[in-house]
Amino acid sequence: MERPIKNHSEALEVKIRTILQQVVDVDEKNQLVQIVLWVQLTWKDYKMKWDPKEYGGIIDVQLPPGTLWKPDILLFNSADEHFDALFPVNFVVDYEGNVLMSPPSIVKISCNIDLTHFPFDDQICYLKYGSWTYTGHKVDIVVDTEGLNPPHSMDLHYYVPNGEWSLLSTPSHVDRQEFFGKKYVEVYFYLHLKRRTLYYGLNWIIPSLLISLSNVLGFALPPECGEKITVQITNLLSVLVFLGMVSNVTPPTSESIPVIVAFFTASLLILGLSVITTTLTITIHFRNPKTRPPMGPLLSLIFLEWLPWFLMMERPGKKFARPPQLQGCRCETFEDIREKSHRGSSITSKNIDSKSSTEESERLKASSEDLIEETNWTENPRYVIPQYSLDECTPMEISLREIADNLKFIRKKFEEEEAEEEEESDWKFMAMALDRFFLFLFTGAYIFISLAMVIATPRIFDQSVITVKK
Repeated sequence: MERPIKNHSEALEVKIRTILQQVVDVDEKNQLVQIVLWVQLTWKDYKMKWDPKEYGGIIDVQLPPGTLWKPDILLFNSADEHFDALFPVNFVVDYEGNVLMSPPSIVKISCNIDLTHFPFDDQICYLKYGSWTYTGHKVDIVVDTEGLNPPHSMDLHYYVPNGEWSLLSTPSHVDRQEFFGKKYVEVYFYLHLKRRTLYYGLNWIIPSLLISLSNVLGFALPPECGEKITVQITNLLSVLVFLGMVSNVTPPTSESIPVIVAFFTASLLILGLSVITTTLTITIHFRNPKTRPPMGPLLSLIFLEWLPWFLMMERPGKKFARPPQLQGCRCETFEDIREKSHRGSSITSKNIDSKSSTEESERLKASSEDLIEETNWTENPRYVIPQYSLDECTPMEISLREIADNLKFIRKKFEEEEAEEEEESDWKFMAMALDRFFLFLFTGAYIFISLAMVIATPRIFDQSVITVKK
């Protein structure tokens, strides 16, 4: 059929109006959008005019498809299997020659969905209409916006809101371009959609933040707690589950990385490092001086002095300090033993010969004095025992030597145990300092990546609509 126009050198004006009913689905993985709409086309047919008075007051008629000429306007970016999803409908013709065709359709359109700011993203998709065979010199397509308010160029009187997406604006744009001396007309209807983030906030973001918080608080647990590393491994597996949920939604593309994927990946990296550092602190906490070399002076300076000072930590008192001397108990020194020995010798001399007893007493006294003079004293002279020959010892001196040897052994044992406990205390305090350091470090890391996610999402609180130059 030929175009219904008197002068074939002129272009027939066809008005297009889209009545949007529903945004059914936005398939991010396959880059498709499914919508329900009516495409209303109107034009004039100069041969279809009559006077209603001559035809019983009839002002319009319905004619079946195929009886009149119709423009071959199609949806260029259709992703439907049948491409043209318009349902064939009757023509509605009024007595002035105005022809109306308004077929309903469920269309799938291809859309370049950018998930960089997911789930705080907004998408701009469009429906591209144009004549399949007629150039702009024969069919001129214009947008019918009568009765519509900006920023909408689509009729939304029958629109059903979508639970996942908010429709911000529907501007339109008519593109007239010259190709090889011929003018082609293309009409664009844009859909500015913004994702509703309540679902993702309650099911993804808040749980992930709580997981991050529990991971940070895990450093506050003492290293001897068996659940310390278990908590962090559980958090690590939880973030892996969230990352898998995001991968099921997002397309497998390398052009852009969603913000939430970057957040979960960073959280996964921090959790992995926290497991490693926790293992390190537990190893340090339970380090045994009997099987490990002692702490070097450099490590002691860094982790026992500088790092605690930087973290404003105060080292607690020594848990295994040497006990104080008991009140009311007086330990005997060698001077006391010598005096007792001297008194014992004086009493004994009364029952023996005066000459021999005097010689024995003098020899014992000299021996005791030599015993004390030959002693190498340390800071506590009570437990230091002198060395002397057994040939010159009396039975009492032999007993004193045995007692002194036992005291020396006990003192050495106490010193060794005290040194081991001091070494263990140093390692444990080093583990506490590292725990505090990693607590601050990973807390700062989580705050940084959270702020980075907000800054990297400029439209998180922006509700402005797009404007298209017509």
